[in-house]
Amino acid sequence: MVESSQSIVQDAIDVAIGERGEIGVQVAAYLDSELVIDQWGGLSDETTGQEVDGDTLFPVFSNIKAMTATALHIQAERGLVDYYQPVAKYWPEFGKYGKDKGTVFDALTHRIGVPLMPVGVTPELMCDWDWMVGQIAEMHPLFEPGTRSGYMAYTFGWVVGEIVRRTDPMHRPFGQFIQEEICQPLGITDLWAGIPPEVEPRVAKLTNLPECPSRRSGNTSGLAAVPGLSAGGGDYPGGVWPF
Repeated sequence: MVESSQSIVQDAIDVAIGERGEIGVQVAAYLDSELVIDQWGGLSDETTGQEVDGDTLFPVFSNIKAMTATALHIQAERGLVDYYQPVAKYWPEFGKYGKDKGTVFDALTHRIGVPLMPVGVTPELMCDWDWMVGQIAEMHPLFEPGTRSGYMAYTFGWVVGEIVRRTDPMHRPFGQFIQEEICQPLGITDLWAGIPPEVEPRVAKLTNLPECPSRRSGNTSGLAAVPGLSAGGGDYPGGVWPF
């Protein structure tokens, strides 16, 4: 049964790479704590021809929101965070321009009003935690917190992660909190919020996607939260945030 499943997954990977335009794929699945699927194929770096293998690390995007939310739930379980208290109770600098009304629950449910990335953000600045949270704290909300939704495609991690950091008695960096409170107790060895330098050679290199349909059609409002497209501060393409 396991061998059959491995074969089915490998066939799907081969089709994805050979016919669907994927570059490199890795699939792992566990059943009752046992690794039952461990298949891969393609390239992890088109520029060098390096192939994907069982040790390749892939960048993940919204997957990390689950880990970030789990970190906050740990703090709530310990009595360090109340979901229905304002974010500004734990992060006073956040409570400007009406954001003082936004609760931790609002942040978790994408109703805090700051879905856009800061003006001038770059990949390098995204790695500067203090710069990012400082810029987000200075933002005017796009709507009154708690009154509507605005998907925090990128900002979710810094908003929720800063609540975790502010309520951590040891004031650990968020990536360290993830490692010590989630990954290490569960024996997770290959997940980071910010990689250590020694694993960088294992990371698959991203390839830019083709131009997306919404940009070709001129509807950029749904992309305004993406670095390079964000105008920040409420001045963004498309007028009203479409949620």
